Amino acid sequence: MLVCHNLQVRGVRSPQSYEAALFDVDGTLVDSLEMILAGLGDAYESFAPERPSRELIASLMGMPLRAQMRLFSLHEPTEEEVEARMTLAIDSYERHAHLESNFEPAIEALRVLKRAGLKIALVTSRNAREVTMLLKHFPAADHVDAIVCASDVERPKPAPDPALLACQHLGVNPAECVFIGDSIFDLQCAQAAGMDRIAVLYGAGREDALRDEHPNLTLDTPEDLYQWALCALREPCLDARPI
Repeated sequence: MLVCHNLQVRGVRSPQSYEAALFDVDGTLVDSLEMILAGLGDAYESFAPERPSRELIASLMGMPLRAQMRLFSLHEPTEEEVEARMTLAIDSYERHAHLESNFEPAIEALRVLKRAGLKIALVTSRNAREVTMLLKHFPAADHVDAIVCASDVERPKPAPDPALLACQHLGVNPAECVFIGDSIFDLQCAQAAGMDRIAVLYGAGREDALRDEHPNLTLDTPEDLYQWALCALREPCLDARPI
């Protein structure tokens, strides 16, 4: 269980010392694993020699859809083919949307940080259409100050561009931000942008791969993320629960 006064001992800044928190979406705030596994699997099955395994598809989480749609093809696809495949995949996501749910304590952590005065951005590998689909049911949309998706930048994660663009939108220095994500793409993006990094281990990312990126902090569960966020309000972090 995370206790606020142990943060400095562990070499981690307390949350109230940041100007902004940047959140990945899938695997961090939203439990979209089953939706993505089903949607990508259906899309790949339409043009690949065979449907990739669950494990292989899961390893692609955090990669932009455009890059995903270039994989497992019998030939190098044209841009028109990639666009058609992306449409196919998003249509498939919408068919499987009932498989998606929210990590409620993580959503509450976002709200707590906003209440504590931090600016909030979503930095996602989803494209603009996927973000539109997300916002139809994302419960903390009114707490978000900026959203940067893969189609907003020439170089998406793991390049620093999405995180840096989010800082521009928020009007903050990257060094005063913390990035929270569940994939190595998130951590690499944040490191290249000069931000502190929190790895959450409850998403699709492999724990060993995430730890190999040497994040500033690792959190095992959505409840642990909420506990960390509570420190920004100077409330007791021990045995706290989402409100």
